[in-house]
Amino acid sequence: MCFFVGYFYDECRHVRFALHLFCDALFAQLQRINDAEQRELFWLPFDPDLPDCEPYCLFNEDGFPFSSDEPGTGNALWWVFNLSEACPECERIREMWGL
Repeated sequence: MCFFVGYFYDECRHVRFALHLFCDALFAQLQRINDAEQRELFWLPFDPDLPDCEPYCLFNEDGFPFSSDEPGTGNALWWVFNLSEACPECERIREMWGL
């Protein structure tokens, strides 16, 4: 299973994830793509099809990410709470519309 760092933006209530540590299965896919012989012989799509490598988390009733050591609560190792800015997508939309 891959692990992530979660970013929570309080202003727009959006969540983003950054890959922190990838699993052995994903590492094997990356090694396969980086192998020069493999690249020359085959078309190498990068589609590991690993559902455990998608970021996920639970949220409490207030809409904040639920963080716990309990199994099944998510694969974010830690959270960064940004209380003063909106997420990059919302900032880009604001700039585009002049808000």
